Amino acid sequence: MSDDLRLRAIGAPGDSDPVVSIEPAEAEMHDVHRSDLDALKDGATMLTQAGNRVAALAVMWSAVAIAPTDLGAHRRLAAMLANAGDIDGAANEYARYIEFMIPIGDVGRATMELAYGAKVLGDHPAMHEAAEKIVTAVRALAPGDLAAAAPTLPMPRLLPKAPFRFCIHDDGDRHWMQLEGGTADLVPTAVRLLDRNDEVVEMRKFIPLAAGQKGHAKIVEGEPNGVAWVVLGVSDEVVAALDGGKPSPYRVEAKVGEEWISTVLVDTGCRIGRRPSRVAVS
Repeated sequence: MSDDLRLRAIGAPGDSDPVVSIEPAEAEMHDVHRSDLDALKDGATMLTQAGNRVAALAVMWSAVAIAPTDLGAHRRLAAMLANAGDIDGAANEYARYIEFMIPIGDVGRATMELAYGAKVLGDHPAMHEAAEKIVTAVRALAPGDLAAAAPTLPMPRLLPKAPFRFCIHDDGDRHWMQLEGGTADLVPTAVRLLDRNDEVVEMRKFIPLAAGQKGHAKIVEGEPNGVAWVVLGVSDEVVAALDGGKPSPYRVEAKVGEEWISTVLVDTGCRIGRRPSRVAVS
């Protein structure tokens, strides 16, 4: 029995070998009809057995042209070129196949084919070039300089929350929330109301409170005087949530400097009736 890999690849019989055929993978065929490719490979085998190697090569070139990633067609063509004494042509065919595998992300198959080609042909410049392309593709999967080139990320910092007292005024068909607060370190310049989707519903500018000036909202014991105040329109849904001590469906953010920060809202109970103070974090 012959151990010549090139004879096995083209399907040429050895002492008692049957014709060996490497079938193409179904996923690689795309729109190419399997019957057409099989017919070309079978025709090349018959021409080779009849001794017409020139015609067989022409047929296999056609097979590779219509199915450039078919493993069976590629190996038969490379083996036929090598058997005809065209070692350069065979090496270039292995290199061509490898170059087709790399762009489609099949580096594993490219590596296996390089090992197979090197075993069949031995040392050849085309195989060295193909090996370098595989190495480059592997390095691209996890570039070694990625960590060194990446900028040093700043340490995360916790933003403070601006404290505010609020009261609710009923204006018939609408409710108004009056906010008073901020501190000497967190002086707010604007406020915005955001819905569940983080869409801005309303935005207003704060009005400064002079030192010692008392606002409208009742001061909660232990809380410092505010430094600014503003009035926002709020919906029945917001008021119902506040009255029920539930999380508000809307979020209030204050602009301090160039940043929008969260707020801590303290209910003073300043509206129809008095209620115990509750704290809501937005």
